[in-house]
Amino acid sequence: MREGVRAEIGSIAPIEGLRGVAVLWVVAFHYVALREAAGIADPWIEALRRMPLLDAFARNGYLGVDLFFLISGFLLGLPWFLHARKGLAPPSTRAFYARRIRRIVPAYYLQLVFLFALVMPLLHGRKYWRSDLYVDLWNAAAHALFVHNTTPLTSGSLGANGALWTLAVEAQFYLLLPLAAPLFVRMPRRAFAGAVAIALAWQWDVVHDMRVLVDGLLRLGAHWQWPESKVREVLGIQLPGYVAHFALGIAMGRIWLAWRERSEARAPAFARIAMALLALAFLAASLEGHVPIPREFARMAPTLALAALLWLAATSRGLVATRALGRGPLAFAGRVSYSAYLSQFPLLLLWDAYARDVPALAALPAYLVLLTVIAWVSRRYVEEPFLQAKDPGLERAQARD
Repeated sequence: MREGVRAEIGSIAPIEGLRGVAVLWVVAFHYVALREAAGIADPWIEALRRMPLLDAFARNGYLGVDLFFLISGFLLGLPWFLHARKGLAPPSTRAFYARRIRRIVPAYYLQLVFLFALVMPLLHGRKYWRSDLYVDLWNAAAHALFVHNTTPLTSGSLGANGALWTLAVEAQFYLLLPLAAPLFVRMPRRAFAGAVAIALAWQWDVVHDMRVLVDGLLRLGAHWQWPESKVREVLGIQLPGYVAHFALGIAMGRIWLAWRERSEARAPAFARIAMALLALAFLAASLEGHVPIPREFARMAPTLALAALLWLAATSRGLVATRALGRGPLAFAGRVSYSAYLSQFPLLLLWDAYARDVPALAALPAYLVLLTVIAWVSRRYVEEPFLQAKDPGLERAQARD
């Protein structure tokens, strides 16, 4: 028996393209931020500055992470709703965990080896080898256990891959989903409202309170003199602050499943175009700070716009969306998005350090080509073999059932 969302639900082609959008958005954000931080004159960034709207989108590309969280909630909650509609037992927790481990761990662990054994020495040289061994060991253990987002000492991945904290949030969500998904099946509105309340309360407390947690982390980091602002920044990237993202995705998945069963449910093309334009306009307004929302919850406004765009993509049956998102470059970027996401930050740091002689106009295309090759190789020879592997113990359990 094949496992996974695709096996139970079928392919939702535009979602692959949305993954591509998300990873390219994150890549654009880091390209601009890291090149500017390194003081590198880049004609692509200069050209971007002359287009304010595109510049704003690129500089807010961290929101690609929010889109990834929405997609995870949307897809991973679907099997529980489908089983409930068919009157079946809930999906196997063991099968879910096994699938998630095969999906994210191999490429991630390979990235950690690359990070600690190659990137850090290349970036810091002898200084890296003279650093405190226990700091390196603490980082290695925290990353291996997906809890590296919990302290300032580990959340930045030693400055070599600041994007990895999101993997900790994702893994923690995977751990909780088999417990939370039945609640969304039995009482969807209350479960969703509870998740939103938790997220908003956490986001508010990160800014205004959490004195006990803040003081605890400050004592833990007294040797390194972590500023309180850094401690609060780390508290802001914990799972409770993002449960509304996942819950919104789960809720949309439930509604999508009901929509799919109503074959006549199809909005006119002009209505869908109008909805897409409104969502993009709201996204642009939120990025420019024109949406009146407390600063503690500022990230929630663009997330609502992204959720609307996710819904439109998932429910699209038109050729435009299918061709733009379901096939072609964006779909390819979506297929390799995980390995690309893992590699894009450290690769850019190495590129900026060792490829400064590359002609300025060629820097961005060359970096993207190299990233694409690395991502494809990782997808083909690391991700896919583990995804296709079978768990003998699970097969025996299924045979007994």
